[in-house]
Amino acid sequence: MCGSGARWCARADAIFDVPDMHVIDVEIDDQQRLVLTIESGQMEAACPACGVLAVGHGRRVRVLHDAPCFARVTLLRWLVRIWRCRELRCPTQTFTEAHDIAPSRMVLTTRAVGWATSALSWDDTTVSALARQLGVDWHTCWDAVEVEARARARTSDPARLQNVKTLGVDEHIWRPSRIGVDRAVTIMVDLTRDQAGCLHARLLDAVVGRSGSVYKSWLKAQPDGFVDGVEQAALDPFRGYANAIHDGLPDAVAVLDAFHVVRLGTQVVDEVRRRVQQDTLGRRGHKRDPLYKIRGLLRHGIEHLTREAVGQDQQLPRRRRSRR
Repeated sequence: MCGSGARWCARADAIFDVPDMHVIDVEIDDQQRLVLTIESGQMEAACPACGVLAVGHGRRVRVLHDAPCFARVTLLRWLVRIWRCRELRCPTQTFTEAHDIAPSRMVLTTRAVGWATSALSWDDTTVSALARQLGVDWHTCWDAVEVEARARARTSDPARLQNVKTLGVDEHIWRPSRIGVDRAVTIMVDLTRDQAGCLHARLLDAVVGRSGSVYKSWLKAQPDGFVDGVEQAALDPFRGYANAIHDGLPDAVAVLDAFHVVRLGTQVVDEVRRRVQQDTLGRRGHKRDPLYKIRGLLRHGIEHLTREAVGQDQQLPRRRRSRR
């Protein structure tokens, strides 16, 4: 320890070199692996669901494989904090802290994946050799390296971020059969129109997670001049993305994308149709009721309707008055 009563050693933290992570203990296990016990410096956290300040609810040990150090396989024993929301009505009772050192459910740290990907790209080595140095299975090493290599190939061309004036963001469920916070990814799309006014949507990036902090971190990681060039920011009705645009794109005009505008409009039309059905007949719609018959027509724009459909829609108020 650095000094009497100090919980963390500044010299060990400097060697470890992970922001906001501190080394508590270092040892060599019976397999001659270097084992570091670490914890974060996070002292308080807000509930991700309701925002109420949470209280500590113990810790659990998460074992990670880091890049090799001193010619040894390096393991990290991360004492992950568990937080408990104090709001009794909040659906999120407990949650664990998150850190950039490793995504959720990953065995390898972010540093280890980057080290292995760079070694495989530039050095004369194999996946088997990298897996042996990391102390993991071949498939574990390759799965992580493959994802990182594709991400680097996708983002290696800086020209892809040039002349982006309209930036769109939305979420996508890429693992619908799995349960967990990493089922969703946040995707960023270039929605800039050309000189003829035609739209050619272009995928810019995809980041694991669906939250405003994920989108805000992505904006901060972009090169200089990218944020200043964005004039419009399209989003869905998610408050997290709106907050990220407010903080990360202060000069851009936030615009709700057309799909969600139409979706919200049709929802209102359906609610009005159901309410009028209850007011006039006092029950749900049956297949012979005029309102129930035209429920599909009410969701279409008038430019997509035939003359017969337009006439049927216009005659509906007369039918309701005749029933009254």
